[in-house]
Amino acid sequence: MSKVKSAIITTLLVLAIAVAAFFAVISFPVENNVKRLNSIASNINLGADFSGYAYTTIYPEGVITAETYENIEAEKYGDKTDDEDKDKQSNYAEVGGLYYDTTKYEDLNDLKCKVACDAKSLNERFGQKGYSSYTVAVEDGVSIKISVPTNYTYAAYKGHDSSSQNSNFTTVNSVLSSLTAYGELTLRTTDESISLSNGTNYDTTVRGNDDWVEIAKVDGKNTYSLADKYKYKDETEADFFKSITSSTIGGVSRITFNFTDLGRTRFKEITTRAYSSESKTIYFCVGNTVLINYSCTATTDAKSLTLQATDATFVENAAITMNSAVNGGALKLIYQDYENALTTEAAGGENAALLAFIASIVVLAGLCALMIVKYKKLGAVVSMIAVVFALVITYALFLLNIQVTYAVIFTAVLLLGLFMFSNAIVFAETKRMTESGRTMQASVKDAYKKVLMTVTDMHIVLVVVAILLATVGVGEVAACGFISLVGVIASYVLYWFTRFMWYALSSPVRDKFAFAGLKRVVYEDD
Repeated sequence: MSKVKSAIITTLLVLAIAVAAFFAVISFPVENNVKRLNSIASNINLGADFSGYAYTTIYPEGVITAETYENIEAEKYGDKTDDEDKDKQSNYAEVGGLYYDTTKYEDLNDLKCKVACDAKSLNERFGQKGYSSYTVAVEDGVSIKISVPTNYTYAAYKGHDSSSQNSNFTTVNSVLSSLTAYGELTLRTTDESISLSNGTNYDTTVRGNDDWVEIAKVDGKNTYSLADKYKYKDETEADFFKSITSSTIGGVSRITFNFTDLGRTRFKEITTRAYSSESKTIYFCVGNTVLINYSCTATTDAKSLTLQATDATFVENAAITMNSAVNGGALKLIYQDYENALTTEAAGGENAALLAFIASIVVLAGLCALMIVKYKKLGAVVSMIAVVFALVITYALFLLNIQVTYAVIFTAVLLLGLFMFSNAIVFAETKRMTESGRTMQASVKDAYKKVLMTVTDMHIVLVVVAILLATVGVGEVAACGFISLVGVIASYVLYWFTRFMWYALSSPVRDKFAFAGLKRVVYEDD
């Protein structure tokens, strides 16, 4: 390859790296310092290690905090100071740092048992969200504290992106609100014109609509359960469904209701009734919370029903909550209205993310320096490609919305080591061959042939492991699997790109041994 071609290729590559690196790590103000363009790195979602937790505590109805109890007592008894007299008149008893209504819960142990059971159900629900870390813990025996990562980016966490911060916080609150919905799964309609006796022989003047009225309201209207509880007193919608799942493909989110044989038959009856009504709408509710609605444009007779929505998070939350209610995970207690979550500081400290980023840069610089010292200009070539590898990982974390934790960073560093090691073994083999007296061209060619299967097998094995982690694992394990898959593929592709750049940059050089920091040993004949 000529010097001109070599110079052009090198210049284009350096420019591409410089531009990609600039947008990856540099944040700067725009529009007269009114707005700020945050770098790719600062827009990567962070786990609780680096951005803290969002948390809330839910209380069963009749369970209150000490502060609320004191306010109630002050309002009820005024300036009375006779504590014994108060205790005789109060309906509340203390448990831990909380108080519970003894008229509502006569058996404290039964209350604690139900709270513990609900905590287990909630733990299973939140476990399906794929969080890198989360906690569902019973406190004082009668309340449940739930903590999930805020999922803030570094820019949002440091206050440089209020829009993203507000969006993430809204999403977290939506998740907490949806997944803590209590009660059984029910199907309802708000339409009072619906013919409840359609298809039956029951006299509506005897049972009337009142038999169908639920306590809950939707948009201020009474709702009507579409399960025929008059005919089947013990029937619930849980008898209708095998499972409820969600998926998002190509930006389109779907929730699928898989019916049992009974469910298919009954849903046909339900849709026939709803279709004949004015609203033609069926609401899927868990307790008093409406999670999704179905516009019934025709009678439905199928093994499953798939509905589309634009919000992937909403669909996932609804599916998890309804599927939990269907499969024995309905919460046993009614909990007070959900309040907005609070946030904590990053588990690793306020500057944990920045320090982890700096440490990663130091590791990259150290490996590059080692290669340059050992292999001179060839080391500079592989160092340049190592920077490309680091940029690929950075952009992948951003584009795939992978939540960064210490484990994910450690995985990324190992992947960088894989790339460096793959090149190091071929460089070492080239060195061994040149020291045996072979020419540089022959040494390089034979070295790549000799280590080909070793490098290829190593990457194939790691790809399989990465796929298993990404598909079978959850939370932090799955995140490490996804970034491992990207990193292993990038390592193998860039391994061969390094070979190309070695050829492109060394072609115009006369002393190719000096370029690679190698020496050829020539043995003289006796």
